[in-house]
Amino acid sequence: MRLLVSIILSMTAVLQLSAQSLTGKLIDETQQPMPYANVVLLSLPDSAFVAGTISDESGTFSFPKSSKAQLVCISSIGYKTLYKSCVGTDLGIITLSLDTQELGEVIVKGNLPKTRLKNGALTTNIQHSVLSDIGSANDVLAKVPGIQGKDGDFTVFGKGEPVFYINGRMVRDNAELERLHSKDIKSVDVITNPGAQYDATVKAVVLIKTLRPVGEGLGFNVRTSHMYGKHYFMLNQVDLNYRHEGLDIIGSLFYSGGKDGTNIRLDEQAFLDTPWTLHSEASTVARRKNYKARLGVNYLFNERHSIGVLYDYVCYTTKEPHYLMNSQIRQEGTAFDEWTGHNRLSNRYPYHLVNAYYAGNIGKLSVNFNTDVRRGKTENQQTTLEDSENQGDRIVSTQSDCDNGLFAGKLVLEHPLWKGNLSLGSEYTNTYQKNHFKNEQGILDDTDNEVKENTASAFLQYNATLGKFTVGAGIRYEHNAFDYYEDGEKKTGQSKTYDNLFPSASVAFASGKYNIDLSYTRKTQRPSYSQLDGNMSYVNRYTYLSGNPLLKPVTTSDVTMVASFHFLQFIASYQHMGDDIVYIIRPLEESPYITHTTYENFKKMDKITLMLSASPTIGCWNLNYSAGIIKQIFELAHRGEMKKMNRPMFYASLFNTFSLPKDIKLTLDAVYMGKGNIQNMMLGENKYIDVSISKKFLKSKALQVKLECLDVFDWKRNDMTLFGMQHVLHETDSWTDMRRAVLTVRYNFNSSKGKYRGTGAGEAEKARL
Repeated sequence: MRLLVSIILSMTAVLQLSAQSLTGKLIDETQQPMPYANVVLLSLPDSAFVAGTISDESGTFSFPKSSKAQLVCISSIGYKTLYKSCVGTDLGIITLSLDTQELGEVIVKGNLPKTRLKNGALTTNIQHSVLSDIGSANDVLAKVPGIQGKDGDFTVFGKGEPVFYINGRMVRDNAELERLHSKDIKSVDVITNPGAQYDATVKAVVLIKTLRPVGEGLGFNVRTSHMYGKHYFMLNQVDLNYRHEGLDIIGSLFYSGGKDGTNIRLDEQAFLDTPWTLHSEASTVARRKNYKARLGVNYLFNERHSIGVLYDYVCYTTKEPHYLMNSQIRQEGTAFDEWTGHNRLSNRYPYHLVNAYYAGNIGKLSVNFNTDVRRGKTENQQTTLEDSENQGDRIVSTQSDCDNGLFAGKLVLEHPLWKGNLSLGSEYTNTYQKNHFKNEQGILDDTDNEVKENTASAFLQYNATLGKFTVGAGIRYEHNAFDYYEDGEKKTGQSKTYDNLFPSASVAFASGKYNIDLSYTRKTQRPSYSQLDGNMSYVNRYTYLSGNPLLKPVTTSDVTMVASFHFLQFIASYQHMGDDIVYIIRPLEESPYITHTTYENFKKMDKITLMLSASPTIGCWNLNYSAGIIKQIFELAHRGEMKKMNRPMFYASLFNTFSLPKDIKLTLDAVYMGKGNIQNMMLGENKYIDVSISKKFLKSKALQVKLECLDVFDWKRNDMTLFGMQHVLHETDSWTDMRRAVLTVRYNFNSSKGKYRGTGAGEAEKARL
């Protein structure tokens, strides 16, 4: 806190020395910033033009003070034009109102690219595009350039899993993306190299901005989806919202449940004094149920101040009553044993989360404060019955329980300064995780361990626009104290303290249709709590799994260039990772014939990423095509020599959407990932094709029906080879029940969106829990 106070005092001193200028900040009716609005200074009485500019990402605009300027004109598409007298040098917070005129049959044509580079982010406009009626936010994100994946499981190309925000509020559970309708989304920003204002563990950020709410009263959104494949799965949700003047009450209920199946074939080779091979084939049918409930209250006192509180309850349950594995082990080509394993697994993961926030403006100073409290637990039970031909039958029962919790607070201040904005903030998180593991038969050791972690951070970020250039620089300080306990006793060898500085810098150039941004960041990746868990998991009598409490954080230096021209976007990045965390396989110390799969730090790894995407529109046909390459530079010791793992991976996606008469949309999507190396793995090629058709009904277009066929040709496979020091593990023809027909029906009534503006705190720690 001393550091934060010093930063605030320093900022105040600088502000007092800043040059006088005419400034203001634009927001909409929900207190969201209004970027890229036109602001024009006029003189009276002739309304002659004096100067013009546009508002930046935070809604702020500024002019050199001019005595001739007596009137300011502010306009933005979809909002009423506003005229305001120039009194003093600070116009304060200015609210733009929606222009609610209803137009008749109007066709709007323009050449604004759907995806463009803006302030270091690839921004995809969803409103008025074919993606606005495609379904949920999940469906939108799957078609945004730079993003890979679907159904809440997304990565930013070459960067890894991103952090999602909706209107500045952190998405705590990616299932929330499925609950957000695409028609409510205005734009999606993909930040490939986030700066100091984000947690040092965040490698990529996706900002989702929704359309401004209209109307008051009660609104609801009902959706049901039914998935038919080899097994049946269903999803139901109801979102409620009541708004009256400044009061906003939101509620949500969500349920999904059903079955999915998986088949896996494994071949493991161990090159020891006595070479041996293990072949296994497994199949399982899992029954999954997910429950989610949300209740929130938000109140806007006026356009400058709002508060709110949000409560979430989430519970995931999984049962696998029919996990069957057949295995054979051979030594030097001679049969040693053959057995059948019957596994019964049961998992339950409930948690509670409360978020409270305040967002407001004091003069030119923007204040945003969030606090989060999270409590959860996991309950895992597994019973394995092994019928062996030669080594005797065995029953192994394990139970693993985990209690975890988090308290976090985050404060962010922002103020215009000179030709840009200065932002600073502080964040504190306190987390714990208690693990209890028992094995009734004594084959595995019982354990009782606990992790306690405290992280305090502060950041300072400044961005300014100088003609056609935008420059930015930031610094983030983080203090992290990690304590590890076994049976209530603190282990000094595993307990560590880290003090780190994470700098960032960027420069962007914009000239007409050309835009280019170059940025540098230094980041870290702390091991997840599951990676730190030393409990041993039982797969079969020759295969154990565990985490590693001795893992160190990963440090990453990242240089990224993003460029755009018309409908073309290009990303190039270079990453250097120190102490990278790698999934490794080695002999168990007590018995070399048992393989122990765990995590270890490797000294270094380098990665180069290139991606080119195009998103033009040709008549009723919207294209979104991407192609890219990921190449790593990495080697590890394997069978007495250094093995290079440098084969590049090629990626291509072809997303096609056709807008037809009578509110009908067709989509045809194809994705291909080529064979290549990721860390110490060789991944096989993977591909799939999805098709869908949707139509709106009723005069209000409130009813939408969508029919999809996912993985039409049943091509999805997960082939992988994992290399260890003396082991090779082949996972071949791994298949999951993904080919499905999906019928979705959605109905919206007076669907006014919530005004909740909490952004969350301690998000990196929530993900690790």
